Amino acid sequence: MTTQTETTAAPVTYHWIATVQTSRGQIVTNDGPVDVTPGVHTHTSTYNAVIANLTEKHGQEFGLLFFSLAPNRL
Repeated sequence: MTTQTETTAAPVTYHWIATVQTSRGQIVTNDGPVDVTPGVHTHTSTYNAVIANLTEKHGQEFGLLFFSLAPNRL
């Protein structure tokens, strides 16, 4: 009997950019890298992680004006 070993793909770094409007009306653009693992993370789970990061920075009361997520390569 053969056993199949589960392999997980190596993490890939993505770069995100998000522009928010704070509760005070200030418009701020944030960006940064995020590591995602293909087959484990989805666009939605990565988006939710970025939103959690923005919530830590700006509190719960902000409006998302722009969001971009792309592989961090040229």
